[in-house]
Amino acid sequence: MKRKRTEWVTRGMSAALLALILAVGTAGCGKKDDAAKESEQAQEAASQTLNPEQITEEGKEEIKEEAGEEEKEEVKEEVKEEAREEVKEEAEKTEEETADASDETGKDSAVIEKPRPSDESPKEEGGESEEEDKDKEEKEEKKPGGLALMDGKMKFDGQELEFPIELGNLNLGNWSLSYENVEDPSEKTLSPGEVVTASMKNEAYPDTDVKVTAEFGNYTGESAALTDLPMTGIYIEKVGKGEDVKLPEVELPGGLTWGSTEEEIRELFGEASLSGTFQKDFDFMYENGEYMMELAGMKDTGLDYIVYCEE
Repeated sequence: MKRKRTEWVTRGMSAALLALILAVGTAGCGKKDDAAKESEQAQEAASQTLNPEQITEEGKEEIKEEAGEEEKEEVKEEVKEEAREEVKEEAEKTEEETADASDETGKDSAVIEKPRPSDESPKEEGGESEEEDKDKEEKEEKKPGGLALMDGKMKFDGQELEFPIELGNLNLGNWSLSYENVEDPSEKTLSPGEVVTASMKNEAYPDTDVKVTAEFGNYTGESAALTDLPMTGIYIEKVGKGEDVKLPEVELPGGLTWGSTEEEIRELFGEASLSGTFQKDFDFMYENGEYMMELAGMKDTGLDYIVYCEE
């Protein structure tokens, strides 16, 4: 379009120039009147011919419109191309999802259709086989009754003690009591809830090997003389090291004794009411509403600290 408009301008300019040349040429030959006349005619023709500036200004809008139409066509083509790409991508994505779903369906079918061996007994949902259930029941039958084991009985240095331990029933033998912070036990009166402790010593068991402490608590609800109160707790701790340590016999409910392992304690009593380390590798406290038992020790040597008392 621009090339045609340029040819049109060129042809207009050529006509104007030709008219001027003829006018000048004629005047040069001595025909002044004719030359003047022809010159006027040429100028009139030239004035009627559009110059390049006029053509450019008047053609701007048309050129813009033509250019705009071309741009619109290009944009339309780009939009169509983008739409085709999106449709293609969506189709590919749908094919992939369909393929994945087919794979999952195949896997599920494989699991469902997997044959069960003839000797495999069915299991209940989240449960165990009949054989495993039977083994578990047998273990439970052999296992003592948890916290019910804490019946207030224990063996200590050949004696069977039962809480509350009446001092009259306790054969001290070679054991002696030394009350702490009490000058004369016969004159000591305890308020309700007050507790007094006493060291228990025996020459057969050096203090460097074992430490035993008796507890006397006033749980009567009223004031009472110390000598009238029973022993309500006992604390026994192995402090000696090595194989030659001399220790009194101790047997707790369930057969626990010196050296019992952490696993044996857990198996016997289950989870403790309170547990921690407290300068030991393990330390468990069990309660049943009447008695409290604390069992602590080290991983390599087992149980070495025992507390058994009334709550």
